[in-house]
Amino acid sequence: MDVLTKERLINLQFPIFDLAIKAMTLPNGILEFLVFLLPPIMVALTAYLLIKRFLDREQQLKVIETKASIHKDLLPLRLQAYERLTIYLERISPNIMLLEKHEAGMTVLDFQRVLVASIRHEFEHNLSQQIYITTPLWTIIRNTKEEVIRTINTAATSLGPDEPAHILSKKVFEMMLEKEEFATQRALNILKSEVAQLF
Repeated sequence: MDVLTKERLINLQFPIFDLAIKAMTLPNGILEFLVFLLPPIMVALTAYLLIKRFLDREQQLKVIETKASIHKDLLPLRLQAYERLTIYLERISPNIMLLEKHEAGMTVLDFQRVLVASIRHEFEHNLSQQIYITTPLWTIIRNTKEEVIRTINTAATSLGPDEPAHILSKKVFEMMLEKEEFATQRALNILKSEVAQLF
């Protein structure tokens, strides 16, 4: 099979090449060739853009669905974390904790140790909850813990270690009353406002 026969065979299989070759031999061949190719190029470009737009939209919908699914699965865990931290803040609130942990016959030093140990134990028990809440809220809760411990320690150091425990309770209450809003109540208010933003 010679070269000429091969060219004819190609032209029979792909008539567009034959037309293109003929268009190139004309004086305005290049212009006519471009006019000839313009409609298929426009159709291909339009099809590409439509398909791309469709696929982009589908991907966006999948991302939205995935986020919604994660949010739906994560919401109960976040709410549980907020509940546990609310309980923690209530438990370390001096007006509750001082009454619950007080035992007859305790000294100021004994009571101080029990209170501080209880606050730290409760905090360590709730450490994993920081995954489900915002970083600023976790910082507030950690700082609240430290402020409550500082208040107890400050009150205890101003008293004799062998005095009765109820004197420490009285001193802590006095220190709480000096403040406009005690740390645990402030943290609870911030926690509640953050929970309200979930809905």
